[in-house]
Amino acid sequence: MARLVPKIYPLDVNENVPIGISFPLTAGNQKQNFLTSAQVHDNLRNLILTMKGERPMQPTFGSDLYNLLFEPIDDAQLSNAAEHAVRDAVALWMPAIQIESVSVSSQRDVNKVQVSVLYSIEGWESENVLNLTVRV
Repeated sequence: MARLVPKIYPLDVNENVPIGISFPLTAGNQKQNFLTSAQVHDNLRNLILTMKGERPMQPTFGSDLYNLLFEPIDDAQLSNAAEHAVRDAVALWMPAIQIESVSVSSQRDVNKVQVSVLYSIEGWESENVLNLTVRV
């Protein structure tokens, strides 16, 4: 049976060593992440904003968030379905992240949905917020 071991991230010790790339990807000088928490934040954003089936050879990677945006449902149903889409994707691909809450607000007149995800990382004491704006 697996047991939780306190996480030690030795890559965070040296502030001059990047541990990953920042998203979104840009041409030319790519920004890099120097902290594990920043890389987890970018990886979570990437997971939620990727549509299932979009990534070659990994058809289950991503969430169903974009599919919900075109459904003729009211705001309460959209909020509930978006929360399930985020929780399901994170449970499958990033199980060390605990989703505390997901809030959704839609502005249908300007075709925009704002998603706010309050999450924590297993073994860490802080909570983080990921704010996404999805335009359709």
